[in-house]
Amino acid sequence: MKVLDSPVLESVRPFISDNTVQLYQSLNEHQAFYMLDNMILTKFRKQISNLPLLLQAFHQSPIFLIPDAVLEESCRNIPTKERYNDYYFELFKQLSEKKQLYILSMQTIYHLLEKGMTKKQRILDVMKQLALQAFRVNRDIIHNLERCELSSISDLPKLRQIILHNGNNAGERFICFFSLLLVHQYYGPAYICSDDGKGVYTMYNTFVNNESLS
Repeated sequence: MKVLDSPVLESVRPFISDNTVQLYQSLNEHQAFYMLDNMILTKFRKQISNLPLLLQAFHQSPIFLIPDAVLEESCRNIPTKERYNDYYFELFKQLSEKKQLYILSMQTIYHLLEKGMTKKQRILDVMKQLALQAFRVNRDIIHNLERCELSSISDLPKLRQIILHNGNNAGERFICFFSLLLVHQYYGPAYICSDDGKGVYTMYNTFVNNESLS
């Protein structure tokens, strides 16, 4: 089941798009994008009265991208649609009035890459190779990636599960991985919005020293 189909997200679903065609057009128009994690959404929510002022600082792009793993995490933290509505409805409503909110999944990324690559296997190879570079400090993930055969879009859930690894709170991995894939397609700059220093900043430090990503 796609996360947007979750009953928990019923109240905010109208504010979040999974339309790949529209996202592709918007990325080509604006290039730059923001990638948000669950901590930032929570911080926005706590500063809801100041949100219009806060959003003025996010002027490099109208595109706000949220990995599906991040929304799944928020659903686990607030597991009923009533509580989710009370907590997040006004935030997503106001965000959607100022920004274009899109959810990103493995399938979405695949279809975006498909716009620039004619060979299906090439898309899967790029996804696997960038995953190998992105998570090279985690030997367990690398070991599972090396053994993983990707031959069609139906294999993407296997790749997703490997990246999740030993827990469901792995939003920072998908934020970094999806950003790398979009930058690979010449979109950017990518603005990663996260409070997870260990999960995001530490990973960024591994990127800047990785010649395979330069």
